[in-house]
Amino acid sequence: MNKFKAIFISALVLISMSAISAPKVYGKLNIAVNNDGSDGVNEQEIDLVSNASRLGFKGKVDMKNGLTGIYQIEYQVDVTNDNTKGKTFDQRNSFVGLKGSFGTLKIGTHDTPLKLAQLKADLFNDLKGDIKNTTDGENRIGSFFGYDSPVFGGGVSVSLGVGKGKDDGVDGTDLDGEFGSNLSVSLKYDIDVIKFAIATEKASIKGYDHNRLGMMIPAGPVTIGLIHTTTESTVGNSKDYDATTLSIAGKVADGKGKVKFQYGTSDKSAGLSQTQIGYDHKLFKGFKILAYHTIRSQDAADKDVAHTGVGFEYKF
Repeated sequence: MNKFKAIFISALVLISMSAISAPKVYGKLNIAVNNDGSDGVNEQEIDLVSNASRLGFKGKVDMKNGLTGIYQIEYQVDVTNDNTKGKTFDQRNSFVGLKGSFGTLKIGTHDTPLKLAQLKADLFNDLKGDIKNTTDGENRIGSFFGYDSPVFGGGVSVSLGVGKGKDDGVDGTDLDGEFGSNLSVSLKYDIDVIKFAIATEKASIKGYDHNRLGMMIPAGPVTIGLIHTTTESTVGNSKDYDATTLSIAGKVADGKGKVKFQYGTSDKSAGLSQTQIGYDHKLFKGFKILAYHTIRSQDAADKDVAHTGVGFEYKF
């Protein structure tokens, strides 16, 4: 490489770097002392758990002409060093994208629009009582191409996600489908008096078709949430069922505290239900203490499983 070519390439790099904002480092630490029990039959187990703690960085690149490049890399981190899953880091939403007046395009690893259609009605998301215990559809996929429209019509937006699904093999085995075999679409309506989302997903990575309704409705001092998901098998696993979760949250203690109640029921197995209560208290910006109690009943297994925890969460 001659001297002039080296100078030219260096100049291009410097110009590009000047358009890139410094990446923002962010994360969440959620650590709790958790007591697992099973209807008084099995011995109780007390352990320190990391509830989807995470670390990531994101940023943007000014590309002129109304276009902005965006990027994000995020990993779930097990800060309690519990290696029962065999790994300390687990990839979360990580992508590169392009944003403009047309909306936002993303390529990488991302939650499907159907998963995001739960809105924030799952008050115990990422804890022992996450709705993934009672329903499928909580999918984050790689080889993901997504599009989010601008907000139009006073609060309406559309999201589309395409990725790899699950197909039947010629011998009856399950095979990963080609890119484009999985499709997820959602329609959201977000105004002050209601948040509403409907979504569908075809040929999910776990071999299901899903439809979902999500709602959050402010009602005086409380907010009511609803998630209803229908599931149909696509690869012969014969698990067609409905799952519904209802949640209620209310602020107390001058708005620093939040009382939470949530009940979910599912036909995924006979008599499957999940009842939860919890309390969050904000001490200062980004930091709160939390407590939760979850009872999951399952007639098919003839047992109740309980989870009780106290911990803290710090977001930065």
